[in-house]
Amino acid sequence: MKTRRQRRMADFIQEEVAQIIREELSDPALQGLITISRVELTKDLKHAKIFYQVHGDEEDEVRANRGFLRASSYIRKLIAQRLHTKFVPEISFVLDKPDEEQERLEALFAQIRQKKAGQD
Repeated sequence: MKTRRQRRMADFIQEEVAQIIREELSDPALQGLITISRVELTKDLKHAKIFYQVHGDEEDEVRANRGFLRASSYIRKLIAQRLHTKFVPEISFVLDKPDEEQERLEALFAQIRQKKAGQD
């Protein structure tokens, strides 16, 4: 179970990383459609896994992964400037692929929406 502090810090990191990618990075590998989906912090708040989704093909995913490897220390430095805590968590970026179950549910919801649209 996450503590209130973990949730707040995870939300803050998620928002800041999204803003950094959008406004402050010039790496072309990170300029595509990338969404920061969630952040998981350890209980001691010293390590953060930042999960991201790439809206594109596998080549875009590989390119984004390389971009995050290059930019991770710079992103951490920018987070440190904005985060007023004693320690700044070590960050790692993890590709967050939607699983098959989620894709199946999305397809079912799309079918339901189509049926409802046909009934109206």
